[in-house]
Amino acid sequence: MEESKAQRQARIVEILTLLHEGGDFEEAKRLFSEEFDGVDVTEITSAEKALIQGGLPASEIQRLCNIHAAVFKGAINEIHQSSYEHEQPGHPVHTLKLENQVLQSLLTDEIDGLMTKIQKGDWSVKERLIAALTDLGQLDKHYARKETLIFSFMEKYGITAPPQVMWGVDDDVRDQLKSLQQYLANDRAAFNPLSEKWVTLKNEIEEMIFKEEAIMVPMTLDVFSLRDWENIAADSFDIGFAFIPEPLPWHPSEAALVKEVEREPARLAAIQQAKETTEGIADGLAAEASTTEETTSEHYDWEQGANPETVVFPTGILKLEQLLAIFQTLPVDLTFVDADERVRFFSEGKKRVFPRTKSVIGREVVNCHPPKSMHIVQQILDDFRSGARETADFWIDIQDRKIYIRYFALKDDAGNYLGCLEVTQDITAIQQIAGQNRLLDQEVTGK
Repeated sequence: MEESKAQRQARIVEILTLLHEGGDFEEAKRLFSEEFDGVDVTEITSAEKALIQGGLPASEIQRLCNIHAAVFKGAINEIHQSSYEHEQPGHPVHTLKLENQVLQSLLTDEIDGLMTKIQKGDWSVKERLIAALTDLGQLDKHYARKETLIFSFMEKYGITAPPQVMWGVDDDVRDQLKSLQQYLANDRAAFNPLSEKWVTLKNEIEEMIFKEEAIMVPMTLDVFSLRDWENIAADSFDIGFAFIPEPLPWHPSEAALVKEVEREPARLAAIQQAKETTEGIADGLAAEASTTEETTSEHYDWEQGANPETVVFPTGILKLEQLLAIFQTLPVDLTFVDADERVRFFSEGKKRVFPRTKSVIGREVVNCHPPKSMHIVQQILDDFRSGARETADFWIDIQDRKIYIRYFALKDDAGNYLGCLEVTQDITAIQQIAGQNRLLDQEVTGK
């Protein structure tokens, strides 16, 4: 049995190597179809690990992951042994698949149809196409929930490589959609370039749908506990949903919780297997591949801490409810990252610039950013720790808003590094301020 498994693995690696060396895609797919009835998710990740260990740059895995997925499409076996709670409305997997169904309809029924009309010379539907692409932008919430919540729990169990690869592709989709929208807004837009951009974008989105449902979902159903899914479902409302109304709140049934106790040994084995088969890819991507048992147990350690009624500062005393009200009222979003580079606190303002959920607490801060910006975040933290700099400022445009993001190194009186404070503020209205509006200029009423 072991020899057969090793032989299968070696043959899968050979087929993928053929692709990476410039071989024909259809030939690779034919070889796979002739020799295999199906393949497990873990076999794919193990093959990619072997490729990296054999000298293939890890960046190639991300560049060609769509090709890998296409080769195995339709042949990936569902090996998970979870209860079927994920088929219930409100479960994050049910919601993800429902969004993907509506997304697929938007791609093929609406946008493809409009592109066909434009191909025939009917540019009167251009405004409808612009509106459809705007609707497609809801995909950002779909991806944000996955990146902020599901990826966070995958990292908790030591599964670091797939989130990084998928997040990189998500960002490619975002960039391609923005490029397509900008091109279509040009009065001189022509069909052929428009079509090329659309075909590329559509293919990326459809491949991600496949990877979410055929690779990510089976793996997470094997590994995540029902309480994990319950936390993800609850936090999903903080980020929002794409293409569908808000689902009903979901909680695991008592019967499912009882059944989960019986399959706990299988879940622990799945955790170990998933971690082992992704460590090589994570190493190749220069990521932090190992998540210790201590990290796993402290993911929600903030929930178990005592909540004193008062907090004593050098300059005064505040009741806890007063302190919370201050954080909620400040016109800035605050996030604190400790000296171990893990997120430990964020403020809950009424209008946050970027979504934050409780699942982020305990997460390594570099993993809260897209792969392409991880090295920048790490450099800032390294500079803060070494004292090379004390602040880092950035400003970006989000639609019609100007967002100001500042990072501050925090140190105690002895100069010891305590961590980093991120302060984010929408300064759009502030930029418009002119003249004076003095306190003495205000009318006094209600005497």
